[in-house]
Amino acid sequence: MKYLIILTSFLALSSCKTDAQKLKISAIYTEPKKVTREIPGTDSTHTFTTRTEVTERLAPMIFMLSKNSEILKFRIQGNISSNGHSIHQIRKIRFEKGEQNGNYMTLRYYVEIKKKPGKESANVVGYNYTKDEVYEIPDDVKLIKIELYEDRINEISDTNPKLIAEPIFNFFAKI
Repeated sequence: MKYLIILTSFLALSSCKTDAQKLKISAIYTEPKKVTREIPGTDSTHTFTTRTEVTERLAPMIFMLSKNSEILKFRIQGNISSNGHSIHQIRKIRFEKGEQNGNYMTLRYYVEIKKKPGKESANVVGYNYTKDEVYEIPDDVKLIKIELYEDRINEISDTNPKLIAEPIFNFFAKI
């Protein structure tokens, strides 16, 4: 019985993870708004409904959360549009280690966007995404460039991923 409790607690602790590497996705919502306009040349007015976004749309960017001589912590964020008669969903953010040239390294992240048939809710116009990443910095690297791409994986017209952000982080102060 004692060994069972120890084994259970060990399995519970080993399966615990922080949300540091978890992709977080939230919907961008709109709400209807009535607008009244006067028609020029006549004395009549026309009332119609428009939609205004009530959720902030995150700008595509990569920014540093913290750094030390061995580890770089950064956040990837952005948004995709999704409305009408096709649903765009974020499948995952894929990491590809780029090349290292001397003290310069490139890291590439691809936001995989999958298109599927269906109708999006009228209140949803897209999705925000954020993901925190941790990268171990090799000893000889002084500059890290991180590239963020949108990759629409099942659209034939978009065979080349679109570059949406590329910051460069400087580690020359590292000794």
